Amino acid sequence: MKSVIFVFLFLLMGTLCKSQVKVKIHSKEGYEGYEAFADRAADSLETVLNSTKFRDAIRDGVFTHRNGKANLEIFEIIMQAHEVDGPGGKDSVVDLRLRTITRAKDGKKWSKRRCSRKTVGRDGGSSGVTATCPQKLALWKKNDEVGRLAGHYMHEYMHVLGFHHKKGNKYESAVYKIGYIVRDIISGEL
Repeated sequence: MKSVIFVFLFLLMGTLCKSQVKVKIHSKEGYEGYEAFADRAADSLETVLNSTKFRDAIRDGVFTHRNGKANLEIFEIIMQAHEVDGPGGKDSVVDLRLRTITRAKDGKKWSKRRCSRKTVGRDGGSSGVTATCPQKLALWKKNDEVGRLAGHYMHEYMHVLGFHHKKGNKYESAVYKIGYIVRDIISGEL
């Protein structure tokens, strides 16, 4: 019986290792001067998603707000890249639609108060669009912190995949922690 389980796990891991996902940016609104930086973040995100380091970090992670899924099921959902919010796209392609937060689209509270504090961005509700605070975008580009932008994209993409977090322990959620994993792999901290 143990050998049957071992063979099953070995085959499952082999299947997961062969999964490849692409990252495609469909649009960039308000990214004037940051287009190349966003492209680098998307390229870095694609490299990380297809790495064994990412798979192993998901497998070994401890997450809340996981939609009742086991860790390797979460990994497989990411690799399938089947968006449940927004216009979607081709499966096995992380479809990113990007914009910056503006007063006209997001209101005064988002453009000033929230973007000047800890907030990095928002997922755009069911639109599938990742909105980023322009202040954070400028700071990360200035400091060449491509991992922070890629981690933000991953965080918001987890929302597009149907994962969410509540206010209380949100930093322990799959949404936050998987964004941190991407950031930390790119920055060399993981």
